[in-house]
Amino acid sequence: MAQLIIVEGENRGKSFELKRPLESLGRAPDNSIVVNDRRVSANHAEIQRTKAGYELRNLDRSKAILVNGEVFKATRLQHGDWITIADTTFVFSEDSEPQLDRVELQSIDTDDLLRSQIHGRRKQFEDAESVIESLDRSGAVDARLKVLLRLVNRLSATLELQRLCEKLADELLETFDADRVLVLTMEDERRLRPTASRFRSERAEQDHQPSRTVIREVLNTKEGVLCTDAGDDERFLSGKSIADSNMRSFLCVPCVYQSRVVAIVQVDSSRERTYREEDLDLLSGIAQFVAVLIENCKVYRKGREYNQSLFHLSRATQRLSSFLDRELLLREVSQSVTRLLSCSKAGILLLQDDGRLRLESVQGMTKEVWASIKAGELGDRFCRKVIEEGRPLLVQDIRELGYEPNPRYATRSFLIAPIVSKTQLPSGEEQTKVLGVITVTDKSESRGGSRTFSGHDQKILDILAGQLAIALKNAELYEKATVDGLTRVYLRRHFEQRLEENLRDCQATATPLSLLILDIDHFKHTNDTYGHQAGDEVLRGVGALLKKQVRPTSDTVARYGGEEFTVILPGADGALAAKVAQRILRAMEEERFEIGDGQVIQKTVSIGVATVMPGEARETPARLLKKADYALYEAKETGRNRCVRWTDELLAKIRRTASTRVRKPEDGAAE
Repeated sequence: MAQLIIVEGENRGKSFELKRPLESLGRAPDNSIVVNDRRVSANHAEIQRTKAGYELRNLDRSKAILVNGEVFKATRLQHGDWITIADTTFVFSEDSEPQLDRVELQSIDTDDLLRSQIHGRRKQFEDAESVIESLDRSGAVDARLKVLLRLVNRLSATLELQRLCEKLADELLETFDADRVLVLTMEDERRLRPTASRFRSERAEQDHQPSRTVIREVLNTKEGVLCTDAGDDERFLSGKSIADSNMRSFLCVPCVYQSRVVAIVQVDSSRERTYREEDLDLLSGIAQFVAVLIENCKVYRKGREYNQSLFHLSRATQRLSSFLDRELLLREVSQSVTRLLSCSKAGILLLQDDGRLRLESVQGMTKEVWASIKAGELGDRFCRKVIEEGRPLLVQDIRELGYEPNPRYATRSFLIAPIVSKTQLPSGEEQTKVLGVITVTDKSESRGGSRTFSGHDQKILDILAGQLAIALKNAELYEKATVDGLTRVYLRRHFEQRLEENLRDCQATATPLSLLILDIDHFKHTNDTYGHQAGDEVLRGVGALLKKQVRPTSDTVARYGGEEFTVILPGADGALAAKVAQRILRAMEEERFEIGDGQVIQKTVSIGVATVMPGEARETPARLLKKADYALYEAKETGRNRCVRWTDELLAKIRRTASTRVRKPEDGAAE
């Protein structure tokens, strides 16, 4: 699947799948890709799918299209290309490899063939062996060139690093008649990792210990070494592993690509096998082309990982657009970013009105741990830097900045991206505002062994941060329409809508539903005694307490009016609802409400519970509310600070009470 993802401009993070053979792009609504950018033409460009891949063509000659910073009228797109049209920038993502171009040749007149001077002909070589046989007959090649050509043929088609190293080890074991072969690859230009090893016998495997002395020598000098007898070489006498491994003769060479050691290959023998200068030349020649193959594997792997990341990023951004609840949105982003970037710790910090940074969501670290980190430490310092500059910060090793690694983190690499909100002003200018940052650390070990964040990771996080900024604006608008500003729970209007929806769903799926109505006991006394500001603090505290006691994704907490709150519990029968109510009662008894001037008070609540069970007569929201309200009245009448469930016994009691009431005669009526 191929797609375009907006990384700069309005609707940042939005993706367009390229499903048709010909896709049109422009501002007009009849385009398959509609871009909301006033500088984009009505019909600006088109993308055509061919056998060779995807081709982008500019349809408006008066406006340029940039691909990776260069102007093109038409160009073939490759995975990861950045396309800029007016004020909008896309990244092109393609899961599958495009087919190679089909070569088209002009026709050749047969007379031209007859007139040309041809001195010899032969059929196309079928494989590397036929090339070797041909060269061998002419006496133009020695045994070493045969080996090189054979290895090139067998290894060059491998694009997976682990498999390449294993095949290399297999070939070297036979080519050099070795007892042991070890291939180590460079993880992040700092650490070597044993990637493949081969042994001729079980004893050779048991005795094997990689020689740090030899490897250090090769790594520091970038030169291959030959030892005909390790016991006679003074450079390696201190190497305990050489003696323990019974290593007699060995070859160890670096694989160098653009002055960087990308791997080290060691071949050794414990038998009466002595390697010579010719063997060192051969292994060095092999290492030269293996270095290129290893780099190709790394590039291929990074491309595929980036491709997969873009695909999952597209899914994540689409999912984010469905979240309107701010807390759920932040939790989803912090979870998504750890999956996308393969790390264990992530945090979202938002700027408050007073300029302070507040941790709103965290993965892999408790808020208590974060709260223990004092302002001014490294985390806050780097976050401030990103906010002030408005651009991401990628650090591969914190020691390069002159700081010692923090023991709280498992790796020395981290990445921070700003959450930037962009608004189009009436004047046409764009106003930007940094809302906060997303931080990630503790990168998991990738298949290449690296635990440092990359430039690809930075691009992914930057796109996700931009999508979060848009989602936060949407959540803010939604919150103003549905959430009570004081208690931070839903308004009554939204509660009534959710109750109706939940009732329909539960009746359709034959599952129970319970409703709680809560009333703060003696709330008027609190207002009269301590003032309405104290009452507001109590209301605010009760709203926060209720949200902690219920399921955040399925249950609904709302302020019904005054000091009354409601809780919808989909899927909960009467027994479970009673447990939730008891948990709320205990939490209220333990809660201390700070009402200012150092004063702390305690409050209790009374709770009424009503439940709809599968198979019962169709229930309406009004009737369910009335039942829960009757149960709440009973809780208050029987002592407060308790929970009462609506039951048939309670209904019978209400009927008995109603039948014993004496109807008061109306004024002027005869007695």
